[in-house]
Amino acid sequence: MPTLYLDCTTGVSGDMLLASLSDAGRLCSYLEEQMARLPLPGFRLEFAEARVAGIVTRRARVLQTASQPLRHLDDLTRIVEDAPYSEWVRKESLAVLRLLGEAEARVHGLPLEKVHFHEIGAVDTVVDVTGTLLLVEKLGVKRVAASAVNLGSGFVEIAHGRLPVPAPACAELAKGMRAFSTDMGMETATPTGLSLVKRMAKTYGPLPEGVVRAVGYGSGTRSTDERPTFVRAFLIDEVEGDAA
Repeated sequence: MPTLYLDCTTGVSGDMLLASLSDAGRLCSYLEEQMARLPLPGFRLEFAEARVAGIVTRRARVLQTASQPLRHLDDLTRIVEDAPYSEWVRKESLAVLRLLGEAEARVHGLPLEKVHFHEIGAVDTVVDVTGTLLLVEKLGVKRVAASAVNLGSGFVEIAHGRLPVPAPACAELAKGMRAFSTDMGMETATPTGLSLVKRMAKTYGPLPEGVVRAVGYGSGTRSTDERPTFVRAFLIDEVEGDAA
């Protein structure tokens, strides 16, 4: 059974998931073409190699090419509903965006429809979510499993001030997930990354037994040699009956 295993022991973000899956499946060009079909003007997706602690990783960047308006969940929902993707990709994308919106609404004490996504941040979110799910579909994955997620430590600067890690939305999303923290002194898990893993992963634990077909490395913009963070995406053929 084709299984995707996400190693999030140094953290997870939407762009790290996007990059690791693109790397594992050699699907960077495919995803660039698919993102060009998204009914969302004013951006382009770009991939590059990044060496982190001596390891060659893939990095995905959403580049703004035009100014973006302030968007709410309803705006993102319409973009996804109008996207020329499969029903499964649209349905799962909407579920991830709702998880993200509900977490933000709960911690800020707002109605869901009042939660807003900052200008280019909204574009990043839609690209990371739909792109990751397009790749899962393209790779023919039947099951997703994940390691425990490293949430990081220290403090993070957000629009509402300087807050301890995990930031409130990340702490909310971590409910029901297997997570831990190490003395990284930085945020290593983002709301978009946590929302995707929470929706996709059916089990948490060590690498499942099976034949490893490919491994992809996706690093984020905060990853450095001193504090390497990346997602490793393992494509595995599990033995039927062994999966949890």
